[in-house]
Amino acid sequence: MVELIDYKCATCGSIESFHRERNGISCKACGSRVFMKLRRTGTKKLNAE
Repeated sequence: MVELIDYKCATCGSIESFHRERNGISCKACGSRVFMKLRRTGTKKLNAE
């Protein structure tokens, strides 16, 4: 099973989902090919030493 990865268009800001192995992706809203990978929503706490 191939998982979908969410990307945000750098031009218009729309969220697109693509397969990890796919090449030649472009935004459906504006046609741009520049994307940013979204960060995880959770936070991680570490103990200070």
